[in-house]
Amino acid sequence: MTKKLTIGVIGLGSIGIRHARNLEKLGHRVIGYDPIKELQNQFNGDSTLSEDAYVIASPTPCHYDDILNFSPLNKPIFIEKPIAHRMIISDSITMVGYNLCFHGAVKKAKEWIDQGKLGTPLWANFTLAQHSIKEPYLRDGVILNWSHEIYLALYLLGPAKMKGSSTRLTDGKDDICDILLIHDNGCHSTVHLDYVAIPELRRTIIVGTRNAITIDLVEHYAVLVSPGKKIVDQVRFSGDWNQDYIDEMKAFIERCDNKRTLGCTPSMALDVLTICLQARKEAGL
Repeated sequence: MTKKLTIGVIGLGSIGIRHARNLEKLGHRVIGYDPIKELQNQFNGDSTLSEDAYVIASPTPCHYDDILNFSPLNKPIFIEKPIAHRMIISDSITMVGYNLCFHGAVKKAKEWIDQGKLGTPLWANFTLAQHSIKEPYLRDGVILNWSHEIYLALYLLGPAKMKGSSTRLTDGKDDICDILLIHDNGCHSTVHLDYVAIPELRRTIIVGTRNAITIDLVEHYAVLVSPGKKIVDQVRFSGDWNQDYIDEMKAFIERCDNKRTLGCTPSMALDVLTICLQARKEAGL
């Protein structure tokens, strides 16, 4: 049984509060840190206790400095994606907040791919199109903020290099971006990200030499289809997004105990960040 830990949560915006509450549900103590005292007071825990680990959920521009500040404590760190606005490596980072590997449809698709049911991957498309209603100062551009689908491409199809991108800027912010990836296994992937689509669309298509896979993250289903359009296998799950976040925190706690779990590794997060920064550079950002 996992022991009860004291976790410091840095940044109590929407995702920080979600992690803090889920950690409390899992039986752990939470000490919150936020410039807004009303938020911090919700998670003041026992200030006499020292933290066993940290969750960094501050805004992306703060990630770089937060990593530098907390890494010397030599405690496990979970940091929200996209890890930073610029490259940084720290041995203290244990997990990064790309959590689509916990989504039921993604887990099933990964299982099909690992079992060889797809065959050799030929091409794929990853789409995250979702209207953003946040004020511009509260969000990153679409490349950094919607980088979950870049992670998903690497997670399902392996390492890749960016071969090109096309980005639309509106008022100096990237709100539409298309990225071309060439994976080490030869598969070609396109990643479409946008802030403008209504309603939300989060769909993945992967075509292989044997079959094809469609994943719909919003509808929580995955389908394996043969070249003759026959359904080989399919799954549908309940739409409980928060369970994915709970499972992610469970995995982080287990990693604090040196166990091997699902969850985005620092090295893969850096690969995602590399692609993001390349796309932003091509866009003049």
